[in-house]
Amino acid sequence: MMKSLFCLFNLLIFGFGFSQNQLSQNQKIDSIIIGNQTFEAYKANIIEYGIKPMKVAYPNAPKEFWDEIDSKLTDAEILSQIRAVYKEVFTEKEIDELYKFITSASYKKYNSDYGNIQGKIQEKFFWIGEKLSKLEREFFNNDLSSKIDSNDFVPVKTNLQDGFYEVLNDETKDVSKMKLSKKPSIVLKNVSLATTNLDDLKRLIINIELDEEGAALFHLLSFKNIGKPIAIVVNKTIISAPVVMEAIPNGKIQISGKFSAQEVKEITDKLNLK
Repeated sequence: MMKSLFCLFNLLIFGFGFSQNQLSQNQKIDSIIIGNQTFEAYKANIIEYGIKPMKVAYPNAPKEFWDEIDSKLTDAEILSQIRAVYKEVFTEKEIDELYKFITSASYKKYNSDYGNIQGKIQEKFFWIGEKLSKLEREFFNNDLSSKIDSNDFVPVKTNLQDGFYEVLNDETKDVSKMKLSKKPSIVLKNVSLATTNLDDLKRLIINIELDEEGAALFHLLSFKNIGKPIAIVVNKTIISAPVVMEAIPNGKIQISGKFSAQEVKEITDKLNLK
């Protein structure tokens, strides 16, 4: 279905020289929706970041439940719903104007050169990152990094099984006062790889990559806990409890703290143990 939609887009925009007046309003709207990638973005947001993680998190949900949802989320149905919004918001004249813009040479150039444009814009502001990095290094070299490290996480012993835990109370700083869920939302078997390296302040950090199931579960866990911490337990120790700022869909997590080289080795060894 997705292939047919893009074939439709190519036909309407690049194809056989149809005049604007020969196209129906629906065809024009579909060309706009596909051309400006609204369809692709909403489909990914609904299915990849919504439905798929929920299916992994709730595998015992009735098949009929998912079948009903899937039947209402076909490419054609998603396109139809977005098209209805465009019809509600824009007049026929405005649709014509949008279609004319989407099919213009200027838009084609903008669309094809988008990555290059963004890269050049970022280059214009690269000096900001250099300035901030210099300031950070100066603080570090002046032995003021203790101010930055003062809020670093201090590991706490626990009797809980290794894994990733939801924090049930409102505590965000004092780990000893955090009330964790009885069972982990994600277990260590979902860890594909754990590596270590140094951050900009030369502190040891641990990088964790989750497998497909773990990434889906962590996406759901992080989405449900925005503004709250998620506790990570390894070797019967809460090694980190970072506060979630936004949902994390890619299953990649970075842990920092007051770790010695030996502690980092023990943690990564355990995470990589299958």
